[in-house]
Amino acid sequence: MKQLKEIFQRKTSIWLALELILVTLACWWAFDPVLVSYTVTNLPMGYDADRLVRFQVASTLQIHEQMDNLDAFAPEGETLLQKIREMDEVVEAYPARSVPIGFHSVSSNGYFFNGNDSLLAWQYCFMPDSKMFEVYGIESITPGVPTSQLTRDCEYQKSIILTRSLAMGLFGTTDVAGRTIFRARDEWEPDDDGINGRFEWVRKPYHIRAVVEDVRIEPYDRDYSIAFLCMGGPLWNVPIIARLRDDVSGDWFVEARRQEIQHELVTEHCYVRDVQTARQVQKETIDITGVGRQMRRNLLIAAFFAINLAFGVFGTLLMYTRQRREEAGVRRAFGATRLSVFWGFIREAWLLTTISVLLGCIIYFQYATAHGLYDGFMSRNPAVHLWFDDFWPHFLVVSAVVYLIILCTVLIGTAIPAWRICRSTITDAIKEE
Repeated sequence: MKQLKEIFQRKTSIWLALELILVTLACWWAFDPVLVSYTVTNLPMGYDADRLVRFQVASTLQIHEQMDNLDAFAPEGETLLQKIREMDEVVEAYPARSVPIGFHSVSSNGYFFNGNDSLLAWQYCFMPDSKMFEVYGIESITPGVPTSQLTRDCEYQKSIILTRSLAMGLFGTTDVAGRTIFRARDEWEPDDDGINGRFEWVRKPYHIRAVVEDVRIEPYDRDYSIAFLCMGGPLWNVPIIARLRDDVSGDWFVEARRQEIQHELVTEHCYVRDVQTARQVQKETIDITGVGRQMRRNLLIAAFFAINLAFGVFGTLLMYTRQRREEAGVRRAFGATRLSVFWGFIREAWLLTTISVLLGCIIYFQYATAHGLYDGFMSRNPAVHLWFDDFWPHFLVVSAVVYLIILCTVLIGTAIPAWRICRSTITDAIKEE
């Protein structure tokens, strides 16, 4: 208490405390969205994006010709798939029936029901025996249904596979294989004349084949709620997703084999027009989407405040510490060691910072209780719970980060001039004043 009284008896200490309070408020406002965004974008994807490659398949035929000759030309798609599987760098490959996960292919979502409980989840389709889960490395957690068997014995538009979080959100358990889940969708109901009609909201039952580990669709999606639907259809003009060996870089594969792929992966009416890694597509997705622009804006704001914090506080602390040069000389003249004087400066800086940041967080707390904290990544599934979903963990975590950043800046800004003062001779320290 005596030391605190001595600190705040100095007018410069009061001004420095006010500056640190303002800095705390600014840092809270700037760093809160950055910490939340960083948490979401660094959640596990559920698969190795560096080893996944998408082969974009195209056709020399017009759309109407493709539709009229699907069965006749389907073997060409099988031929391309087999050629990709035989490549030295490829472990396994599968045809993406609709949209492949992680390649910014916008999927549909829908409501899934267990009784009166419902959740909004993403919908992805797979073909029977397609080895989709093996390619992505998504593990089955249902006993008796290994990953290699997930896409087998599936019925067209009747079988479904759930992620762990979707099963927990709807059933409260992952032991749901063999149970029924209902998918809500709009279906066209024609009138008696067969011409007019209307869309009706119906619930279609699906048989739960198994439950797999959580997977995220994109780097900015915080939910793991995905339903994999069994859909049939011939392999024709659909993307082929391949998984590379662990010792092969996806970027190297794309650059080194692009020309060879475009020349060799060709049939009479099909060819591979492009190849991309999942990581490359995800980076581009973050850059071009509104979420990516918002994240960059938040990061630039945080960087701006961090730089101004460093320069502003450094300058203030430099003057504040140098003004006490004579005081340091007097203390050393009365027997204080250089180290004790140095640690005295550090201790005072720590106390001043701690009190100022605490006051700043209390002031921001009043704003947070009235307007809430940053929640730019809302969850649809109660089973997916992160640290920023609850007010108190959110507030305490961000406050701790703000405190550590400001404390480190203040201690460095104090230590540099304080050490120089302590290294000077006693007569020089007193004489300069």
